[in-house]
Amino acid sequence: MEHVAIDLGYGFVKAVSASGKRILFPSLVGKGYDRSITSVMGETPNDIQNIHLVYQQEAYFVGELAKESRSVSRIFERERFSHVYTQVLLNAAIQMVTEGDIVQVSTGLPLDFYQSQAKEFRQSMLGIQPVTEWKTGPLAGQEKRINIHQAMVFPQGASAIFSALMNHEGKYAYPYLMAEGNMIALIDIGFRTTDFVVVAMQENGAFVPKAKLSGTIDEGVINLHRDIRQLFKAKTGGADLNEFNISRVLKHEYLSYKGQRIDFSEAIRESKQSIAANIADRLKGVWAEESDLFDAIFVAGGGGKLFEPFIQQHFDDRLECITENQFANTIGYLRLGKSLLQPEQHQKMG
Repeated sequence: MEHVAIDLGYGFVKAVSASGKRILFPSLVGKGYDRSITSVMGETPNDIQNIHLVYQQEAYFVGELAKESRSVSRIFERERFSHVYTQVLLNAAIQMVTEGDIVQVSTGLPLDFYQSQAKEFRQSMLGIQPVTEWKTGPLAGQEKRINIHQAMVFPQGASAIFSALMNHEGKYAYPYLMAEGNMIALIDIGFRTTDFVVVAMQENGAFVPKAKLSGTIDEGVINLHRDIRQLFKAKTGGADLNEFNISRVLKHEYLSYKGQRIDFSEAIRESKQSIAANIADRLKGVWAEESDLFDAIFVAGGGGKLFEPFIQQHFDDRLECITENQFANTIGYLRLGKSLLQPEQHQKMG
């Protein structure tokens, strides 16, 4: 039975298996349609950029390919796990990193939702899943059906701290931080939200989250997307940008409209500064002077690298980016899940 960790982020889906396979793709799903006309220009590559599958008799484009759908969307509902698009993302991700059909799954929820949703989210995952038929993509031509035999749900942020402090060999990445009583913080900047968590180190490398110093801020990469859209509307008299073109703007910092190049570089810089300031203000409102006594402050999440240079000044340049910043929670889920589920498995076998 293979163990899989999956982070169903608002921006990207990240999955890592115990065997070392990993994938990353946008958390986008759209209605699928026949793409045979594309074969006129050459064979469609069966890679992660071209995921077209059928799930419960409905065709879907997933990830990058969803940007070509006529009805692409991200799931922003508070209880996302009950939405069919979440099930599509979950099944597609697990199938791409596993060989067998029976799996253990570790995943997570934002801190503010964890207490109220973790149990129901776990229950919604368990059991035999519907058949997924792969039209194109890494598993093109296959029909897959997985059985999620066991599942665990962890709090985001706290899982990323576990990932930061322990390396893949299970050894301490920062031995000097492991002393009992040390206070360690993590800022996890995601697509829609920013989780922040503070933990107090205990004996033997364990830690206890400090609830009053931890929480979720409703700021993230999506706010940068909003500012880009607003500038484009102002420059074009109301035209809108889709996901594909926002990606182009973030990569090149310009876009052509009716033959005229629109420069976004200054607007992007100002937006990052504003969002970083908002996040820092919220953090200081909760942490107050206690942040001066933290032994380390880590930054993680897909937005970590985007905003870290702009948040540093608010915390005396003390922030440290986790190496695997975008996969920090996923790796944490995997290590925590394996350590907690394996003893149960061995007990049953014995």
